[in-house]
Formats: sequence, C-alpha cells, structure tokens
Amino acid sequence: MYRRLRHGDARTGLARPFVVLAAVVSLLGIGYAGLHAATPLGNIRLGSAILLLTVPWMTFAARYIGIGRYVTLGRVFAGALVVTLLVAINVFGRLIREGWITTSLVGTETLQTLNTAQSVVTLALLTLVFALIGGVVVATYRHDRLSTVQSLLVVVPMAGFVFTVQTTRPATPLLNDVLSGSTFLIVAAGLALGVTRYDVVTRVPATRRLGERAALTETDEAIFVLDDGARVVRVNEPAERMFGGAQTLADVTDHSVTSLTEHSTITCRTTAGRRQFEPSVSPLVDEYGETFGYTVMLIDVTDREIRRQRLAVLNRILRHNVRNELDVIRAHAEEADLAPAVDGVDRLSELSEEARRVQDLMERSAADRTEVRVRPLLEDVVADATAGVTADVTVTAPDVRIQIDPERCRYVVDHLVENAVEHNDGESPRVVVRAEQTGADIRLLVADDGPGIPESERAVIEAGGETPFEHASSLGLWGTNWAVQSMGGTLSFDESDLGGTAVTISLTDVAVHEA
Repeated sequence: MYRRLRHGDARTGLARPFVVLAAVVSLLGIGYAGLHAATPLGNIRLGSAILLLTVPWMTFAARYIGIGRYVTLGRVFAGALVVTLLVAINVFGRLIREGWITTSLVGTETLQTLNTAQSVVTLALLTLVFALIGGVVVATYRHDRLSTVQSLLVVVPMAGFVFTVQTTRPATPLLNDVLSGSTFLIVAAGLALGVTRYDVVTRVPATRRLGERAALTETDEAIFVLDDGARVVRVNEPAERMFGGAQTLADVTDHSVTSLTEHSTITCRTTAGRRQFEPSVSPLVDEYGETFGYTVMLIDVTDREIRRQRLAVLNRILRHNVRNELDVIRAHAEEADLAPAVDGVDRLSELSEEARRVQDLMERSAADRTEVRVRPLLEDVVADATAGVTADVTVTAPDVRIQIDPERCRYVVDHLVENAVEHNDGESPRVVVRAEQTGADIRLLVADDGPGIPESERAVIEAGGETPFEHASSLGLWGTNWAVQSMGGTLSFDESDLGGTAVTISLTDVAVHEA
C-alpha cells in the first residue's frame, strides 16, 4: 500500500486513513498478544481497540462512500482527542475495578460522572459507526460494478471487533482468547484482500454518489426536485438564482408537470425577466410503480431561440426580398447593357440560392433516413454533377445498402464532384469517387487532379469557425461540412494520388448490409 501511495496508484484520501487503520490493527494485535499474558486486565485492550480504530476507519468509510467533504482536519483531530479521553477513562475505570488504584484519587461522584459521560459519548460514536457501516454496504450494493464482498471487507475491521467484544464478555477465558485471536486474523486478512484483490482504495462507490451530486449541483441548468403535489423539495444553485425561493412549480411556470412534457419550449418568469426554457421531466417511481415525485430540469434556450428566429427571418429575406430585388436589378442591367453588373447579380443569385439550399438541408429532421443502395446513388449524383461537362469521373463502390439521409448525401457528393470539375483548368478533369465498407461503416472518397482546395479554406473548416482574416470563399464547403456532421460523420482533407485534393467522408454505424 505504501508503494502504491508513493507511485500515485491509489487515491490519497483513501490510502492514508487505510494505512493508519492497518497500522493501528497491527499494533493492537501485537499489544494484545503481549500485554494479555503480562497483565490481569482481561479484555480491556480489545474493548479499547474499537475506540482506537474509529477515527481512521470512519475517515476511510466517509471518503469511500463519497461524503469525505465532511471529514476535515479539525474534525479528525477532535475525534482523535475524544477517543483518547474515552480510552483513558476506560482504562482508568478498569484499573479501579481490578484494585490497582483507589477511588480516592478522583472521588466516587466524579468517577460516576466520567463513566456516564464515557458511556454516552461511546454510544454516540458507535451509532455513527453503525450508520457508516450501513452506508458502506448500501452504497457498494447500489454500485453496478462493485462486488458486495468488497463492502464486507471494508466494514469487517469495525464490525468484527464489535461482535467479538460483545460475545467474549460472558464467555470463558479460553474461548475469549480464541475469539479475539481469530478476529485479529480475520481483520488482517480482510485488509489484505481489500488492497490486493478488491482494490478498495481505488474502485469505490463514491464515484456514483459524487457523480449524482455533481449532476445536481455542478450543472448550469436549473433543476427542481418536486413531490407528487408539485411542491419544491430541493433545488440546485442555478434554480435558486434564477427563480428565487420558489415553493411550488406554479411559482416557476403556469404549466403543470404533465403539460411540461407536451412542450418543447416554455416561457418562465425569472429574476432576470422572462426567459425561454426547454423542459425535461423525469418521474420518480418506487418499486411498486407508484410515482412519488418528479425531477424537472429547465434548460435556458433563450439565446438559441433568438438565433433560430433570426435565421428564420434572414432565410425569408433571402428567399423573397433579396431574390425579387436582384431580379429587378438584373432587368435594368440587361436593358442598359451592363454585362459586369449582370454577372454580379448572377453571382449574388447563385449565393442566395446556395444559402436557401443549405438552409433547407439543415432543416431536415435527423430521422429522415432511408435505405439506399450506395453504388446507384453515387452514379446518379455524378451523372447530374457532370452533365454537359467534359470530365473523366470514375465511380467505385460495393453493392451494399445503408441507412442514411439520401438528400444530405447527394448534396455532399454533388458539391465535391462539381467543385473538383469546376475548378480544374485541364481539358478533361479526372475525378475518382470511391466508397469503401468496413463492417458497419462506410467511407466515401472524392479525389481529383486539380489545384485542390486552398489550405486557408481547409483550415477554416477544420478549425470549425471563421475570423475576419480567415474565412471560406463560399457556402458550399460549409454546407458540405454541416451535412456530413448532421449525418453523424466526419470530413477530412488530404492530398490525392492524382495530384489534387482527396476529401474523405467517414460515416459510422450506418447499418450496412448486402444489397
């Protein structure tokens, strides 16, 4: 254990009290064996052993189940001081009972007061110990990946000595010695197994508890825990900050718990004014299937909704206003025989059309997937993209079917092939379109022998954002990237064997099977 702690293999907060616990058990075992033979004090050392083990064991147990934040250095020192006093009073009382010293040193009333205080504090300490024992067993049992045996190994140092002390009091001296010696052996074996086989200083149920706590307290979203009457039982800090001291769901929104599940967005009154939220409701159900409460998460989507509305307005302007105005400008430019102006209007019209096409593509649902054959799909797209153009385009693809959005896939391949042909100054541009199957994945490759996509534009797409000094020259490459991402794939660039650019679209888990 010491070597693991030095090399960082064990969790420091768990390993340190575990080492102290093992050291105390070892010292008590040695002391019990030696002093028991030399003194007539019977089981006094074994009874005190429980008290001496409580501080390191409770420190370890609290951190093991994820409530280590309550274990501070001051509380550990205070606990150690209390235990020391309890052991001293215990030993002192036993010495008086054995006749080694007389009560005249402290007086009968003082001794009775000390014994009463010692009993009360010991009872409180053991109550806390038993509560932690239950917490260890329950937390380990609820953890999906931990063995229940691990919890037994954690509680055996305390539970074993408590059991032994209670059973040895009325027993014969020989049986007492057997039980006490066996307890030390069992505890030592449990500590050894806890480190060597079950790794109690690393794999602990605290991960689940702290994860659940973080999900409630560390998130930026407002979370309410409601009872079955929609009364607020608990809130996290963001909910407290946004909604103040809300006592019921009605203090937050006009919607009921049931109606929340029927709305994608709702408007709520907050301390910062009216905001829009996306509600998420999870019923709390017991083992009998009865609902006793709800967890409601409100995700602030105000900024997202404003962006959505802004895009909708801009899309409408592109669809109607700009197009109509461009038609008027083009008519006047043609009448005045202004060829450069006509060319500019045509470019703006193409940009507007491309923007509308990308917008329509992105508005498609993620569920718009259907089964298509890869090879015919690619052949049709290539035929449309190269119609009326002299180009040497080859298509290679396995005869398989995949579940995919065909419109997004068409857009991606169409744009890449069209771009490869359009920006190639050769008499007959060469383009290779190839699909490769790997298990349930498909990889599409579009390679050309042209000048390639400029490094500056590739860098913008790979970086995932534009700046005033680094940006793409058109919407096409961005639209391609968005379409690939919406299909759950990735887009990458490389040099092709033909001398130009090779663009790879990797689509994972698209349910590939033979056509």
